[in-house]
Amino acid sequence: MRATKTVYAVNAGSYSGYHIAALFSSKQLAIEYMVAVGGVYNEVEEFELDPQTANLIKHEYSIWTTHMLRDDTLEHAQSRDADSYSVRDIGFRIWRRSKAPAYIGKGIEDCLVSLTFAKSKEQAVKIANEQRIQTLANNQW
Repeated sequence: MRATKTVYAVNAGSYSGYHIAALFSSKQLAIEYMVAVGGVYNEVEEFELDPQTANLIKHEYSIWTTHMLRDDTLEHAQSRDADSYSVRDIGFRIWRRSKAPAYIGKGIEDCLVSLTFAKSKEQAVKIANEQRIQTLANNQW
């Protein structure tokens, strides 16, 4: 397995005026740039350098989205088109629906949202469940 390299982009502007102002090998250097140069910057974005997306797709992996409840109930599992996501979307997060205005008071539980590469629905669910167990073990839910 190769080591993942990350680049850090200082961005500015919005909509059609959005642009990358500078790229750095560390977040600290990006922050130092924003402080030293001044100006109106939005944030530092992280990007994986040379992502393995094409290689994974060539080896029959697909991108899967899953939603899993705390008790391991699967709410949703769906394959996605490779062009419908950004590399930055790959990963896991807790969707705090219990705090979202659209869901408050409706008894809808928070869920783990997983976007990952997998060869099948079963593999995608297994990956999400492993992340759910780790998230619970680390008291992050």
